Amino acid sequence: MTKLLICCLFGNTAHSLAKKMQKVADDGGYKLLVSAVGLDSFASVQPAFDAFLLAPHIQYKLDEIKATVGERRPIAVIESLPYASLDGARVLHFVLATFPDMAS
Repeated sequence: MTKLLICCLFGNTAHSLAKKMQKVADDGGYKLLVSAVGLDSFASVQPAFDAFLLAPHIQYKLDEIKATVGERRPIAVIESLPYASLDGARVLHFVLATFPDMAS
């Protein structure tokens, strides 16, 4: 099972999105665990995850987060509209297109 972590400033919006994405992933039969965290807790929990999504409003932290997670685990920034509208299906499709290894 692939573990995906969504990070936003405080974790509230990311948590809501993660719940919606998890439902879509479960319904679609994807072996994916979607979790969320606020920026302050990211460094301590990131070792347990395989891939990462950043909320668009913290994309300025991308280089810092890349340095924390290393080169072997993928990271991407979620587009603004799907994030703001909590469109779990659209963000999951973005993840599957961006990280093709998660589709299996």
